[in-house]
Amino acid sequence: MKTLIAFGILLFIGLVGSIKLFNKIKVTSCFAYILYSGTIYVFFGLIVGENGFNLISKDIIHQLAPLINFSLGWVGFIFGFQFEIKYLKRIPKNWYLTLPFIYLTSFFTIVLFSFITFNYIFNGLVQTIEIALGMSLVLAILLSESSVSFISWASKFLKKEFLGIRICFFISAINNLIPIILTGVIFSLYRYIPASNIISLNAPQNILPHFFIQLMIGILSGFFIFYLVKKIINKLEISAVLFGTIFFISGLSSMFHFSPLFVSMLCGVIFSNLTHRHSYFIRILNPTEKPIYIIFLIFLSLKKAMFNKYIIFIAIFLLLVKFLSKLFTFKSLNKTKLSPFNISPYFSYILLPISSIAPAILLDLLCSYPQHSSSIAQGIFIIALIISEIFSPLGIRLLKIRSKND
Repeated sequence: MKTLIAFGILLFIGLVGSIKLFNKIKVTSCFAYILYSGTIYVFFGLIVGENGFNLISKDIIHQLAPLINFSLGWVGFIFGFQFEIKYLKRIPKNWYLTLPFIYLTSFFTIVLFSFITFNYIFNGLVQTIEIALGMSLVLAILLSESSVSFISWASKFLKKEFLGIRICFFISAINNLIPIILTGVIFSLYRYIPASNIISLNAPQNILPHFFIQLMIGILSGFFIFYLVKKIINKLEISAVLFGTIFFISGLSSMFHFSPLFVSMLCGVIFSNLTHRHSYFIRILNPTEKPIYIIFLIFLSLKKAMFNKYIIFIAIFLLLVKFLSKLFTFKSLNKTKLSPFNISPYFSYILLPISSIAPAILLDLLCSYPQHSSSIAQGIFIIALIISEIFSPLGIRLLKIRSKND
């Protein structure tokens, strides 16, 4: 009964809260942005979960695991559905050539510094170098994220800088794709052993087959959904087929220790490029995205996370590393003749928020690797999320000032 009540409350909050989510408000204060960006629900989760009054206990969270698995699969499917080849062809090819440098510079910089700080500060808690490296990868995936929603919200304040905003939209969208792929790689590299409560590397001969099976399930599922809904017109029937299939894919992924986010994302990519009713399906899928995002933010902070002065220090430190690496990347690219990104390097200000797909990635990893070191990564991410969301509106103002001075 308690599980049903908790489920009902979360669903109600998700539906009602999404009405004003990322509304085009006229002020750029941090308090207004936290309210309208959904970050306020992180605080709600901290209060009612294991970090606060424990109104939603560990047992209830465990019983709600199927809801989380399905939600991960659904969000992955929606995200993958956006990658239609017709749309991708409209983007200049040299943007794709420059993109790896933008993402990987930030990614490897964060891997390096998170690995050093993780080993130095939490040496007593991390038993093997593989786990430290794995958690560093998790932090790098999360902290190198960029929020498409924030850029959409910020764009009305920067109408004159259209090209820069368009580039940031592109960078942000692809920056969400690469971490999901890396999540699939992590699921192939690491396994969780419940009996000993440790995370260990998979046997080398099992890594590639494990990743290949994830790929095949996602790809074949895309073809399967396409043929199921090919001749269906009724929206209710289509929704039933999509919900049922994604629920099955998510459950199958969880059973075999695959990433439901990664597998369903592949399914969405395939289905998106097979169907000729792309805009029709977008109208069905998009309304469900915001409520699930709010549920993710709440679940993100329900589980017990580690919070102390070291966590706060690492979160701030890695955010600075993220910002400086992006700033350096933009400045470096602007000096090369091949770069299409001849814009102010201070556009990196609006690439700082780490919401969007990041909460889904973190939940995917936390549900599959519930080890003590995971609570460290969870704590770092929550602190980093709150800090970046507070200072994001300030970034808009700084960008406007810097752009005028350039």
